[in-house]
Amino acid sequence: MDSKISIKDLNEVIIFKVEGDFDNLLSLKYKNAINNIIIKKRADLYVFDLSLVNFIDSSGIGLLIGRYKQINEFEERMIICGVNQQIKKTLAISGIANIIDTYEDIYENIKESITSYE
Repeated sequence: MDSKISIKDLNEVIIFKVEGDFDNLLSLKYKNAINNIIIKKRADLYVFDLSLVNFIDSSGIGLLIGRYKQINEFEERMIICGVNQQIKKTLAISGIANIIDTYEDIYENIKESITSYE
């Protein structure tokens, strides 16, 4: 599977669906595009869907942390969803799971339980 990030704009929610390996190559390829969307679009909630991610390295973690800081500056919210056990373990070890809300289920299945975009 080729690694890529697709973007779904639901007006107040933007979903970044990551597929394949979330590594240095993918991070370099999409970082500027994601930054521009966050700056220009401005949504209440940004979702990084990792349900199709096989592997995440420090570059993928760095991209997530950097976007979290950027989104937080705008006082908007970011979540990570679709996290499998291997990715969940990596996020926990990195500490990112302590600062960004992380869900095992995909966004479509949890959106009703996310009651606040604070």
